[in-house]
Amino acid sequence: MAFIDTQLSRCAAYGFTGGPEWKTLVVPMASGRDRRRADWSMPHHRYTADYTLLDPLDQNAILEAFIACRGQLHSFRYRDWNDYIARDQTMVVGDGSATPRFLTKTYAFGATSYVRTITLPVVATIEIIANGTTPVPVTFDANTGKVTPVSVWPNGASLKASFEFDVRVRFGADFVPFTRNSPRTAVVEVELVEDFPA
Repeated sequence: MAFIDTQLSRCAAYGFTGGPEWKTLVVPMASGRDRRRADWSMPHHRYTADYTLLDPLDQNAILEAFIACRGQLHSFRYRDWNDYIARDQTMVVGDGSATPRFLTKTYAFGATSYVRTITLPVVATIEIIANGTTPVPVTFDANTGKVTPVSVWPNGASLKASFEFDVRVRFGADFVPFTRNSPRTAVVEVELVEDFPA
């Protein structure tokens, strides 16, 4: 299996539904209350497309990707239009080193927050600013998903990152049965599931 560093046709976003999923074990108690335990430490994203909503050219783009990826074998980039922008995300304070670091996005609600590691930023959109004004040039390593300063992280500087990002996904099945109901449309549901690198 391999990761194909190519984004699925952006037009394919229309007609897709989906997003993050958590897995929580809920145990009802005799008192009427329940106990809950998180089985996953991170959300798993998945998407489903109603193929009939897509233009024929976009249908062909998905079919080509499915065949080229050999079904579930290879993974690729997908733009989740509900969540693809990170702005002014706080990074670790600069320490004068050139240590590679992951980009992250923090989701906050009240006093609770979740920090998501971003491994597929759109390189051309990465902007890291030190102390609110000074750009910090970085390089991105697609093999590790980390950014590295061209020189060093400015010592003692407050670093913030802004960027766009994609989700690493694969097709959810090896067989996609198409029902052709007119010269322009076919009926089928295409599933994508998040793929986590080893």
